[in-house]
Amino acid sequence: MSALLAVDLGGTFLRAALVGPNDDIRRRIGTIPTPPRATDCARTIADAWEAAGRPERVAVAAAPHCDAAGRVVRWPNRPAYEGEAILPPDLLGRIDIRILDDAAAAALAAHPMGTPDTARETTVAIAIGTGIGGGAVVDSRLLTGRSGAAMAVGHIKVPAASGLVCACGEVGCLQAAASGRALRRMLGKSDAEAFDIFALPASIRDPVLDRAADAVAEALAILARVFDPHRLTICGGLGLSPFFDLCAKRFTTSGGLPPPVRHPHGVDAALIGAARAAFRSLA
Repeated sequence: MSALLAVDLGGTFLRAALVGPNDDIRRRIGTIPTPPRATDCARTIADAWEAAGRPERVAVAAAPHCDAAGRVVRWPNRPAYEGEAILPPDLLGRIDIRILDDAAAAALAAHPMGTPDTARETTVAIAIGTGIGGGAVVDSRLLTGRSGAAMAVGHIKVPAASGLVCACGEVGCLQAAASGRALRRMLGKSDAEAFDIFALPASIRDPVLDRAADAVAEALAILARVFDPHRLTICGGLGLSPFFDLCAKRFTTSGGLPPPVRHPHGVDAALIGAARAAFRSLA
């Protein structure tokens, strides 16, 4: 099979690459800040498709909750996208386009496919970036839910987020304590073009990061008890940063459940997972 164009639409960056059927990234098309509007996003994907040589398949891993046609149903972190389509209208019906949640794609990418025994295992992924999402693969099947919005991990209520208002409008969500957007807000950096929380003085950053890490550890413990997984993986820009170590140290659970690990594909998790979904029709 020839390579396809994989797109990772996140809250901060949009990445595109040509990915082969064996999870091999053959060519990186580019990484840009997430476009401000859905129409700009659709145009960017169209341009990436042209730059990739007009492949027959496109796979999109999207942070927002989208319908099958690529229209954004809900995206609290970028409300300007809601109700708009992120896919190029000229490509719809012309080529095979697959769209799925970015954290669900990351779960697919982390799940082993080598043997029947490993394929039957359970993998849970949590993506921590501008927002927070999750995905789960059980017996090679991606859990999507009734409307495709399953595993909205960022909106699990956890004690460490008590009293914090989430972008979704509810109180006490994990995302309100531990997402990149929440950390920016709490540290007064919402308008900063570039922001490295680990460059701040410890006296300023540590109380915020400690609360965020507690919130993530509490959410991981819930997921571990609900799914009894073979592996817990963490990805996303913040999830792959030194923040991962803070969260892992706080994770405690009984029963010998596996500790969380950084995603084996790192920043390429959603790209590879989207490609897997398109190639192997697992989602």
